[in-house]
Amino acid sequence: MVDLTLEEFQRNQSIRISREIIGQSEEHEQKMQANAQKLWENAHKHLVALLRLLDQDYDESCEKATRPLESFSDDDLAYLIHVRLRAMQGNASKMKKPDGTIDIKQSLKELSQKYADLEQTLLASQDLNKKLQSEKSALEAHLAALRQIQKDDVSQNIQPQKTDTEESSGLTPVPDWVKTWQSSKNFEKTSAAILVMGEMGIALRPSIIKQMANRLSLSAANKNLDEALNWLMSPEGNEVPILVEQINGVVEQGSSSGGNQPAVLHLTRDGQAAYQVLTGKIPKENEFDALIRHHSSPEHTILNIQAGEILVYEGYKIRGRAQTINLSNGETYIPDIIAVDPKTGEVIFVEVERDVSKDQISRKTKWMKFYEASNGNLYVFCDNLNCQRAIQGEINLALSGLSYNSFLTNLHGLRNGKRAGKDGSIWFSQRRGNEK
Repeated sequence: MVDLTLEEFQRNQSIRISREIIGQSEEHEQKMQANAQKLWENAHKHLVALLRLLDQDYDESCEKATRPLESFSDDDLAYLIHVRLRAMQGNASKMKKPDGTIDIKQSLKELSQKYADLEQTLLASQDLNKKLQSEKSALEAHLAALRQIQKDDVSQNIQPQKTDTEESSGLTPVPDWVKTWQSSKNFEKTSAAILVMGEMGIALRPSIIKQMANRLSLSAANKNLDEALNWLMSPEGNEVPILVEQINGVVEQGSSSGGNQPAVLHLTRDGQAAYQVLTGKIPKENEFDALIRHHSSPEHTILNIQAGEILVYEGYKIRGRAQTINLSNGETYIPDIIAVDPKTGEVIFVEVERDVSKDQISRKTKWMKFYEASNGNLYVFCDNLNCQRAIQGEINLALSGLSYNSFLTNLHGLRNGKRAGKDGSIWFSQRRGNEK
């Protein structure tokens, strides 16, 4: 019941956040459209008043013909005003009385100024309308992305939950070696490792040890925890099988974020059976095994896991990983991490980047897709400072001329205790709007 209540709470929270974002966006759009309409109506009214002042007879004839000046388009009104101003200028040049000529010239000057002012107002209204249309399109694209995330959340939450009976039906018989394991002197610590990996799907060795320490109320530096993992990977004798193994294909040395890559572990089949014996449940899928299918390399997968751990530690809620989002032009965008900002409640997309050579041709397309889906709010997690600077340059070049916000950080700096000077957050480089 506790699990089900938590799922309902999370689903209600995600639905509420989505509705608030959609409501705020629609309200903002309505206000902008109303403002643009008001400016246009004001400019149109001035054009009608000017033409009526220049030619009252024409105004009366239009009224009689049930086609008042207010029904004319802006272009028609501007043309008629131009014609009458030229006619007045021609008549003024033919007049012989100096005093009358001066008065007419002054009137023409005033009328010309009014017309110029009206033209500027009209142009400003048109520019504002274009800007509002652009903002509307951007908001619609972002809302479409958020709705897809919300739809996937709801579909996941409404999946029928397995009952204890259903889970138990898939359990294997208790192996003979379990009793030998349970009677061993290090069962408490080794079983803690099995429980942590089975319940949480954790793959990185440092993270597993940290969670074991929390569960056993020990220091993460306690050597017995490390020895317990080693025992699970290489039990003494042949009475207990290998329950945990290291995943092959991950280069441990030469991490671009500094130091060695953390060892990546997962439960063996016997390890999964051990978790079932301890809990009566099927273990959660290993996070590395789940993510490696969506990423270019084991190293990029590890950096994604590390980025997610830091975001969670900072209060962000992970909403999804490598989730496909359909864009308005028919293309797709797949953010590495989808999270909820703990301060604003907004959904953010996070890209994870390593300091390796990349195909520059496809980079601009990537950042443009990121820009559309995120409504110009780009969050990037890099492995080191060189990568962070290079990515900032890529983004600035790809989105040149566009207004966007970018927030970048790097794992190496965070490990060394660095924080942003502006607000103390994890985002070291923050660029807002049209800042250079």
